[in-house]
Amino acid sequence: MMKRMIFTAMLLHCVCAGIGADSLTGKVTDEAHRGVAYANVVLLALPDSVFVAGTVSDADGCFTLEASAPGEGLLRFSCLGYRSCTVPASGFTGEVTLCEESVRLQGVEVVAERPVHQLKDGALLTRVEGTTLSQYHRINDMLAVLPGMTFTVSGEVEVFGLGTPVIYINNRKARADELQQLTPQDIRSVELITNPGARYDAEGKAVLKVYTLRRDDGHALLAEHVSEQGRRYSDYETLRYDYWNRKLHVSAYYQYADYRSVVNQPQSHELALGDSLYLYRNPDQGDRRDTKQHTWYANADYELTARHVIGAKVEGTHTRDYTFRTGSLAYGWSHAPLAEKDIDNDYLNRTDVYHANLFHNADWSNRLSSALNLDFVYNRNRYRQATAETSSGEWLETESRGKGNLSIASGQLAFDYRPASGVQVGFGSDVSRVHTHNELQSTADNVAASLYDEDEVRAAAFADVSAEAGSFSFRAGVRYEYMQMKFRDRLDASGNLTRRFHNVYPSASVSYKRNGWSQTLSFSSRTTRPSFRQLSNAVYYSNEFMYQRGNPLLLPATAYKLEWSISHKPFYFSASYTYEKNHLSTCHEEEAGNRIISTFCNYRRIQYLKATQNIQKTFGIWHPSLTLGISQPFFKVMYRGEPLAYHSPNCTAALNQQFTFRKDYLLSVYYAFYSGGDLGSVSIRPYQMLNLELQKDFFEKRFSVSLKAYDLLHTMKFREEQREGNLRFTQTEDYQLWNFSVSLVFRFNQLKNTYRGKNSSASDMERM
Repeated sequence: MMKRMIFTAMLLHCVCAGIGADSLTGKVTDEAHRGVAYANVVLLALPDSVFVAGTVSDADGCFTLEASAPGEGLLRFSCLGYRSCTVPASGFTGEVTLCEESVRLQGVEVVAERPVHQLKDGALLTRVEGTTLSQYHRINDMLAVLPGMTFTVSGEVEVFGLGTPVIYINNRKARADELQQLTPQDIRSVELITNPGARYDAEGKAVLKVYTLRRDDGHALLAEHVSEQGRRYSDYETLRYDYWNRKLHVSAYYQYADYRSVVNQPQSHELALGDSLYLYRNPDQGDRRDTKQHTWYANADYELTARHVIGAKVEGTHTRDYTFRTGSLAYGWSHAPLAEKDIDNDYLNRTDVYHANLFHNADWSNRLSSALNLDFVYNRNRYRQATAETSSGEWLETESRGKGNLSIASGQLAFDYRPASGVQVGFGSDVSRVHTHNELQSTADNVAASLYDEDEVRAAAFADVSAEAGSFSFRAGVRYEYMQMKFRDRLDASGNLTRRFHNVYPSASVSYKRNGWSQTLSFSSRTTRPSFRQLSNAVYYSNEFMYQRGNPLLLPATAYKLEWSISHKPFYFSASYTYEKNHLSTCHEEEAGNRIISTFCNYRRIQYLKATQNIQKTFGIWHPSLTLGISQPFFKVMYRGEPLAYHSPNCTAALNQQFTFRKDYLLSVYYAFYSGGDLGSVSIRPYQMLNLELQKDFFEKRFSVSLKAYDLLHTMKFREEQREGNLRFTQTEDYQLWNFSVSLVFRFNQLKNTYRGKNSSASDMERM
């Protein structure tokens, strides 16, 4: 079925070639010859300057204007922060330059300061180009200071209260590791959509859209070295090459990462069975981790004509992850010790990922455009775990070996049609097939061998329409998704399972702009699918009393969200309510021998009230930005036969300050406080972080040096407690993130990395 759908989509894509109209194409640039995004382009008739047609430039400043006689009349170009420009349409050469708007007062020139953050149809648009945000060395440091974004305790970046966002780079769906291949100087602007509509994949609770810069044609080179000294030493080397001419873009990238860390993770479990209380304490559990990773890609895209672009991309990652874990387990019953043992674990995991993408982007006319993307992904994983348990002179040694292969084939076709000025209709479809094969063998008595296959077929279609009327703009859409999931146990056919899902996800929004104020009221429905690890029935051995396993019976979670956002110059505020059914979370079971099984399950529902506020302003060399956020959950579980409420709010406050000094010095001070609170069935204690960074640019910003102190207070520790079922679980996750680092970046004629294809398989790849 999927092959027929892909063939039909390609046929529709080609049939559209018959649709056309007279048009005029060009580009709007600034005085540095950089594209001006979202500039208004209007064709006026002579002699009375009556409006004929209009359009808006894209993120690169390019535009296509359709009209019956585009070579007649006047062309007027305008954009916020720039002086308007009018030229004869007959003499238009394909590019126009806008100058920044300024006012002279008694010999002093005052240049209008455009706000860094703006609300645009419900999305928070952050301008990076030309701001101090572009001077950060690392993309995560820049993203963490955006309103609504925050650091996690493991050092990653997520949307406050929503988790990891779905990422788009130049409207191409991308993975998180692809985003790390960019630097802030590559980026023009970032859009954060916390309530995405129908045109986006139904999976994911937020969307982060990144638009990169495009500079002059020619060669570009980026070389970077990072040295980090924390508890252990780590280093990263990156090399990227780009070549552009008018029609061809070629890019190649390679990164080697040698990451070494120490993790402290003490745990305790209390298992209540009847009148008995079993205690399991591991107060000194810790890891030494060594990860070596090679990442590469190569891509090329070519403009067949000004309206048709084709391209291909291949990329790969090889990871070798070795972890040595030590600890001691004290086991007791009703506060009387029964046994103690020392536990050593050796983990070795090798993973190879390969991805290929083919695309064709087309503008069939000024009214109709399309994007066709085909993807194939192959993931290979090999896993070995050796565990040695020593107790009172007794020695127990177990070994587990596993391997898995995963392949994803997907296709996506999307159209945009503009029937009239201010009106846009989007529609499209995507299909994917995921096949997973996993094997596991173990010498442990309580870990059964597993051999199984999983197949997942998904087909989706969407349609949405947006329109503008005066100060108002409207958007409404609907997305339909069909999914079939098959689980085949090669060792026990009684465990075979086939399930089918049909879901409809509506969305709508209304926005209003006037006198510098912008506000949006939006509604959306989303889903969260279980990861392949969560669906696996494979068992992962921890010790004689504890192990983990997946749950092939998990259902996707569905969330409904209502959000209101408002902004005015330096001020931004949003508030939302979310209702999620079939909430996915960890849970625990017990079996004979007082063994504890950690697994995953669906809860009936969870609800959230959330609010985020940001204010930012520039005072000379001082650029402060303050973000406040609160998330109030409403969630209940059963604990020891009684309902237990998790209603404690969690709050965050983040203050980012940048100081720009003469001679290209930049000082950044980032402080964040997290109050703790409830996240599902887990209660978190407060933690905080403080980062300092000093940067200096040399040779007209071709060479840049950064000195950074990360988690200077050594306070990024994740202390949690979970009470659910018959188990009380406490844990401290101390990833020892604090470090001091030196980053050296060399840029030669720096360009953006702007592969124009879209990844139709990104959502499935994120679940690997």
